[in-house]
Amino acid sequence: MDWNEPFPLNAVPPRVRNTILNEFKGRCPSIREVAEIPDSYWLATPNIGPTFLEQIRRVTDAPPEQTASPSCSRLTDGELLGRLEWLQDELRWLQEQMETRLLKTSRRRPNRRWMKLATQDGGDHQEAAQGPGHNG
Repeated sequence: MDWNEPFPLNAVPPRVRNTILNEFKGRCPSIREVAEIPDSYWLATPNIGPTFLEQIRRVTDAPPEQTASPSCSRLTDGELLGRLEWLQDELRWLQEQMETRLLKTSRRRPNRRWMKLATQDGGDHQEAAQGPGHNG
């Protein structure tokens, strides 16, 4: 087993996968990193109970042929499709994260401009909104 390989997140259920990703701040950890976390810590983590911990340990304690990445030529169509779907899910998650962060930053800037305009003389802005020649 190559302990420096990425932990095979597709080998565990989605709840466990999300918990592992949260634990490592969104990045896929190595098998070694996951193996080094004590059972007591995992069991104190939300979504990880004895059954899910056992699934994690099956991966970290597995013989090399179970955790080594098989070459693409050895994968069945179903396995390739599964990997593709997993990668697409990861890509969608990353896109959502980026869109959320971009949306947060784009919301901040207009608010600052609005606040600056709101604190300036309101009369000029009212006249501009009503149009020239309007006698209000």
